[in-house]
Amino acid sequence: MIQNLHFQYPTWFLLICLLLGVGYSLFLYFRERKFDEAPKWTRPVLAVLRSLSVAAIAALLLSPFIKTVKEDIQEAIVIVAQDHSSSVTSEMSDSELSQFIASSTAMTDKLGTKYETKRLSFGEAVTEGSIDTFSQQVTNLSSLIDYVNDNYADQNLGALIITSDGIYNEGKNPIYSKLNMTAPIYTVAMGDTTRRKDILIKNVFHNKIAYLGDKFSIQADVQAINASGESTKLKVQQMSTGGKVLKEQVIKIKGDDYFSTKDIVLEASTTGNIKYRISVQGIKNEMSSANNYKDIFIEVLDARQKILILANSPHPDLGAIKSLITTNKNYEVDIKYPQGKNYNINDYNVVIMHNLPSKTNKVVGDLDQIKRRNISTLYVLGSQTDITAFNKVQNVVSLGGNSTSLENIQAEVNQSFSLFTTSDDIKRKLGQFPPLVTPFGKYVASATTQSLINQNISKVKTEYPLLAFSNSEGKRQAILAGEGIWKWRVFDYLQHDSYLLTQELVNKTIQYLSLKDDKRKFRSSNSKNIYKENESVILDAQLYNENYESINDPEVNVTISNAGGKEFNFIMNRTQNFYTLDAGRFAEGNYRYTTRTNLGGKSYEDKGRFSVQSIQLENFDLTARHSVLKSLSEKYGGKMIYPNEMDALATEIVESDSLKPVIFQSSKTQSIMHLRWLFFVLAGLLILEWFIRRYMGSY
Repeated sequence: MIQNLHFQYPTWFLLICLLLGVGYSLFLYFRERKFDEAPKWTRPVLAVLRSLSVAAIAALLLSPFIKTVKEDIQEAIVIVAQDHSSSVTSEMSDSELSQFIASSTAMTDKLGTKYETKRLSFGEAVTEGSIDTFSQQVTNLSSLIDYVNDNYADQNLGALIITSDGIYNEGKNPIYSKLNMTAPIYTVAMGDTTRRKDILIKNVFHNKIAYLGDKFSIQADVQAINASGESTKLKVQQMSTGGKVLKEQVIKIKGDDYFSTKDIVLEASTTGNIKYRISVQGIKNEMSSANNYKDIFIEVLDARQKILILANSPHPDLGAIKSLITTNKNYEVDIKYPQGKNYNINDYNVVIMHNLPSKTNKVVGDLDQIKRRNISTLYVLGSQTDITAFNKVQNVVSLGGNSTSLENIQAEVNQSFSLFTTSDDIKRKLGQFPPLVTPFGKYVASATTQSLINQNISKVKTEYPLLAFSNSEGKRQAILAGEGIWKWRVFDYLQHDSYLLTQELVNKTIQYLSLKDDKRKFRSSNSKNIYKENESVILDAQLYNENYESINDPEVNVTISNAGGKEFNFIMNRTQNFYTLDAGRFAEGNYRYTTRTNLGGKSYEDKGRFSVQSIQLENFDLTARHSVLKSLSEKYGGKMIYPNEMDALATEIVESDSLKPVIFQSSKTQSIMHLRWLFFVLAGLLILEWFIRRYMGSY
């Protein structure tokens, strides 16, 4: 540690400070007669004391500071990173594994006699220290390089030793990962590079979601090594139905390096997280049968909405609306009439009332059911609509006036509409469409209404709504204040050779109406429906009081059960104003969960489900990639060795002079004004001067 005194001003200013102190003391004591009878040493001593104190105080005005320089010597760090994925030891016996671990430990200990050693373990993630088991289901070599860059970039890294079989199945090729240091990389090559006889499902590509009743495609990559002339059978099973075979296909293997992609088309017949197994029949003397199959999960959703068009009487609009809605495969549309009463309102998600209620069909019972069940409704006004009854059953608009006359109204798109988006083509072109026939009167929109299309009456833009929406107290309603939309559909096709504009308008209307607001006071959810077996299951929950304010005072209990009925119980953690739970990892399978809480003496419960998918990446490719390790070592000035050469590598590194310690200098500055002893020195000089003057009778 080295300490030096520095000034913020030139050091020759100290001479001025000294002259100032001497000048001041001469002025004070040179002609002073009070000490004529005192001993001869009195005046010179007082002058010296005053000179020192004044000069020191003046020198402090130069802002002096002490700079302390500290040197730390850091020995070179050697990192030993071990691949702990299952493929590394798949071909090793217990005795071979024990021998390898002993050799690796001995190498690390020998390196530790001269250098600082760090042990890392990597697979699906990088961790400090060593892991006893080789059970990681993923290998990400590039993440190791990134970890070293992030955590050792500012340290004296001397060498990086990677023990691996070179197989990576996540992340990018480690050769393209840049190590931001000059340290060499040594690799210890494990595993067997021999391409032995084997057949496997290399990859399976599929969508994560399918819809009930739809057909979906799965692509399976089948690979065979050194199996020319063999035959196998590709099979697809639905495991959730006891392994029911859905598809089978015989494959003739041609050549010793066979690869083929098979397209499989399946139909989504049941909802839920459906587990499928894609497998190939094993062949004689193959290296491994663990890679003969791959399990996948596909979430099958029932997104279909049932739409009822309830009409007062037959009308061209009915077929037009149905054909426009059914272009979306998730909608089922029925056309019914009140007279037959061959329908049940409760079976439908959205009801379209065409010219209802009317003078002849009040549909009171249907309207009561709609209100009681909170079913979203679209009212299409026309020549047969009973306006008085219409005003009573909906709160979108109120139509005033007693006239029964009709008028032709053209569309004017409201540019400020914000409930959902529409294309620019609708905004530009809808005004050119033929007019609709609307009841004459004064249209007054309610406070909760937003109008997508306003009425253009004889080329005069008005605020009267033509197509408007309302969402009041969780009930979604809409009105189309005119009949004749079939003419829009025909005009759309004549102008554009398609029905795209009218399809968009009608489908977005139905989509808005079919959405339901979640007004539950307690709800829970999982972050995803399908987890990998190396991912933690995360659950969230929200609880609302009577004012629908989010709270988290009561305790929330969670029960997760697997397909066998085994239960796992948890208590959710409180975070801000909601709940969360990290339930950890689960084995492969389907799970259900139930969340429960109690607020104000009332119990609340919510349920959900999720699935856990196994990771089979380490089973697909068991042929070691020593070429990757060799290229990585050569790129960074190291070399590739084999496990029996680890001791020799340690000796080589220890005896090498290329790994040198680094001296790190750190400096610290401190103002002299902060030194307490300096205050006491100055005070001592002034007190001593005062004491002598006092003693000699000057004061």
